[in-house]
Amino acid sequence: MAKSKLQEVQERLEQLKDDSDSAWGNQREIVGLLATVTASLNDACQTRHSEYVAVVQRLSAIESDVTHIKNDIASLCKVVRDGNGQPSMAQRLANIETVVANHGDDIEEMKAHANTIIAAKALSKAQVVAGLIGMFVTALLSALALFATLLR
Repeated sequence: MAKSKLQEVQERLEQLKDDSDSAWGNQREIVGLLATVTASLNDACQTRHSEYVAVVQRLSAIESDVTHIKNDIASLCKVVRDGNGQPSMAQRLANIETVVANHGDDIEEMKAHANTIIAAKALSKAQVVAGLIGMFVTALLSALALFATLLR
């Protein structure tokens, strides 16, 4: 809006510069045009001022937020690095890694024992079956021998 008014004023001033009929009439019109330009510039300045104030307030809020975030990060870094009455997070993580590695070794050992037990159970079942078959064959042969003795 201010730009179009300024262009109108400039065009009218060019016309007045070319037209030198009545100096007093031109002066009044020039004063009116200058008042219009001044009002337009004043409105533009006030608009820019309010926008500038809003930007400054937002930047201040962002700066405050950044300060709070910086303090929070510093606090968290201290807890991670130094601890808060307990061992630091780095120490705790190292301890967990050690425990997990030890448990991994224990699990592998238990797996080997479980495989041995399963193999032993399978062997025991096979031995029981072989023993039962041997006893059955022996009993059958004994029964046949007894039957053959009785028949003679």
